[in-house]
Amino acid sequence: MTAIFYLRDRLQFWTARLLGGISMLFRQSLREFLGIAALCAAAGACSSSSSATVTLPHFNDITTATPEIQTAARAVVRLRTAGEYGTGFFISPTGLLLTNNHVLGDPVCAVEGCYVGLTQMHERGQPQQDPSTVFAVPTTVNPGLDMAAVQFYDPNGNQLDTPDYLSFDGQDGASLLNQHVTIVGHPEAALKKWTDGQVTDTNGQWITTTAYTLPGNSGSPILNDQGQVVGLLHRGPTSEDLFSETGVDMYSVGSASAPIVAVLAAPPSPPVVSTAAATTKEQFLANDFIYLNARVATVTVDGMSISAIPILGEACDAALARTDFTSPSDLDSALMPCYQAETWIDCRGSSSVPYGIVCPAPTDQAAWASRYQSMNQLGLGMNGQPDYYTVSFAIAALQLTWDGGVSAGAQSLQQVLAAASPVLDYHLALYLAAFAIESYGETQIATYVANYKQVPHYELQATNIAYTAGWRYNNRNMTKAQLQSFLQQLFVDPSISVSSRLALEEYLYDLNAL
Repeated sequence: MTAIFYLRDRLQFWTARLLGGISMLFRQSLREFLGIAALCAAAGACSSSSSATVTLPHFNDITTATPEIQTAARAVVRLRTAGEYGTGFFISPTGLLLTNNHVLGDPVCAVEGCYVGLTQMHERGQPQQDPSTVFAVPTTVNPGLDMAAVQFYDPNGNQLDTPDYLSFDGQDGASLLNQHVTIVGHPEAALKKWTDGQVTDTNGQWITTTAYTLPGNSGSPILNDQGQVVGLLHRGPTSEDLFSETGVDMYSVGSASAPIVAVLAAPPSPPVVSTAAATTKEQFLANDFIYLNARVATVTVDGMSISAIPILGEACDAALARTDFTSPSDLDSALMPCYQAETWIDCRGSSSVPYGIVCPAPTDQAAWASRYQSMNQLGLGMNGQPDYYTVSFAIAALQLTWDGGVSAGAQSLQQVLAAASPVLDYHLALYLAAFAIESYGETQIATYVANYKQVPHYELQATNIAYTAGWRYNNRNMTKAQLQSFLQQLFVDPSISVSSRLALEEYLYDLNAL
């Protein structure tokens, strides 16, 4: 994972929390990914030279599925850990869940278990469900099939009661060719949706379908028409594979069900990483989110118990001391321990995330603030772009109170802006609004947001526009009715991307405005 991933992940978490628990929308770029519709329009590939009508890939509400798929969808849930989100589905009445290895296997969840944010029935037509935190213990992990079977426990240590669960129709890849399948999951970690298609190819026990998926769908069940599991989704395509001259060539990749059933029937094979075992600093840095998800803030190195934060600080200092960076990606890679620490650190004592958070010792808090400023300077030196997140949200997380964090983050952000003078866009506007800064230069943020259609290609920044308005509402600079009207106007705009529309729908759902 790149450092940019961690930056955007934390930004979205903060957006979710400050807006009163709006659910995490994961893996949208800080500048916002060009979604399917926006890319198609930009590439001129949405219609043929004969102006024929083209149906673009789209997601469907669960209420529109067949009865068999609606029933199966009840077992599908959204999952959240540090650095990862995805979809999973229960395969027993006592909390055994199946998802991808890269969602809840090694190196995400230790052999001793980890804490997971679980959201059930998160879909249109259902009342809002707050995420709950459960304890998960991997029982069977198979990297080749990208699968992890995980036993969930409630806060009292009892196996989770899951009356809605799925059964398997064990088929190998070859037998699934040309079959119609449906995928149910949480694209972009948003509301539950379904898409369908055909199995078009097989590569060993991996299969390819024409069903549409996005990040967040990882770990979704691939279902037959009876609602039985015939596969486990891994991923969708990269953008260069998507576009033809007349439309979009959609596909997704997963494992067939027969080998999964065979692995589940064999003796358990848990992941190999243990948070209780002795390790090295290098091994910890490579797997630190395993410890974070397990809420284990100390590691055993050379027979001594050492706090995780000083190890991250030491590695961060070593990166900051370098002067030989060759590219922005080289810089991002070197600063990984610094970015990882941003996910670990929050001194305000309460958090809606399932994983553990820590606060550096009072004597170390100034050192972390200095590190964050140095990270920003390195970024400025590389490409002239301020690191908005690090000098605002990360600085705020070092404070002991919420109000203190807003004040400190605003002051730090304004100092950086005064020195760098970046051009105002909706990426920057989001940060300004988050820290209750209502103007930039001679521009009022309220006016800038309200007149977004006057900005060329505003559709490429639609999610940032929406969240900028949301922060203004959070800071009581908009009424709820004004925010809902604004979001609904943006939501129906046909030029915004699929990713943005999912984000807006999620937001409207949580505002009870759908």
